[in-house]
Amino acid sequence: MDLSKVTIRPMRDGEQKEIQRIGKRAFQFVEALFVGRPKRAMAAEYEGKLVGGILYKEFNAHKKRIAYIDEAFVDPDYQGLGIGKKLYTKTFEALWEQNYQVLTALVKDDNAGSWKPFWDNGFRRVSVYRIIKEIGVTGFLKHYLFTPYLIAVGMDFYMCNRENTVEEKVNAPLQLFFYFFLNLLLLFPLWSRWHHRDAGGFLWNFLAYGSLLALFIGSRYLGKLISGNGGKFRFNQGGSFLLPVLGFFGNVFFMNANWYPEHYENTDDFRKRLAIPEIIKWFLFALLPWTALLPGPYCQALGRLASPFLIFMMIPFYPFEIFGGGRIYRYKKWLWLIMFIIAIAECFVIS
Repeated sequence: MDLSKVTIRPMRDGEQKEIQRIGKRAFQFVEALFVGRPKRAMAAEYEGKLVGGILYKEFNAHKKRIAYIDEAFVDPDYQGLGIGKKLYTKTFEALWEQNYQVLTALVKDDNAGSWKPFWDNGFRRVSVYRIIKEIGVTGFLKHYLFTPYLIAVGMDFYMCNRENTVEEKVNAPLQLFFYFFLNLLLLFPLWSRWHHRDAGGFLWNFLAYGSLLALFIGSRYLGKLISGNGGKFRFNQGGSFLLPVLGFFGNVFFMNANWYPEHYENTDDFRKRLAIPEIIKWFLFALLPWTALLPGPYCQALGRLASPFLIFMMIPFYPFEIFGGGRIYRYKKWLWLIMFIIAIAECFVIS
């Protein structure tokens, strides 16, 4: 393809429906549901045909004009041709020219095709502290309430400041602390619900949930050592709203954390190294539902909470894929299918 024939320009009136249609084609399942009718967007056009777009929202906070990148996509028929790279670069240049001072985005953890263009254009993953420092409490709340931030499990917050490079070092021990602290903290809104449930009440559920968190991270760490897959430990910030909501119905849904490589490869060996920790984690979690048959409130709480999560871990599309099923599915689909069937059968028998 001759990329000189690809034009990146602002969306014209009347193109909203077509851009939305392309976005829904580009994403799968749940993610496609979030592609709305754009109010502001940049469009990619090739020989008179729309082939991609970047949707964005405008926020004003902390005396700064902020553009939040809502969705970015290229028509599946035109992916892998370099259109995406040009679309990102030209869009960011256009936003700077429109006098936006800060650009922000939510980016999926393992999606190198998504976060790399942001990284190449000066975006960096930032903490809540840095978000508030750059755009204030008001800016943080606007992103938390008016973007998918509160339900975007497995998503990282990225930011680019026109005046300086926003750079933060990943402190793995601190990330691990927040992983446990915030996940456990978010259980307390469920006190009134769980306090009057089974004999264990809130305390046994709390201890069982903490055990699942420890096993979740511990098994991934063991798998990382066995597979030789490096990467840095990172706690995903998004999704804090889903935990209390699903927990109210008796289910469990972690905010996610994992070891993420700095460079991704499109090879079977690399996919295998990513999948091994998830396979080990699945094997250990597959044993837990049986503890519900043992005496004692802790064992019963542990088995009851583990059963739905065993199913969540095997769903290979967003938002569940970040719990391991996506990495296994991308490695070997037949292996994923066997593990999924076993998980369903096990939970059915125990229930």
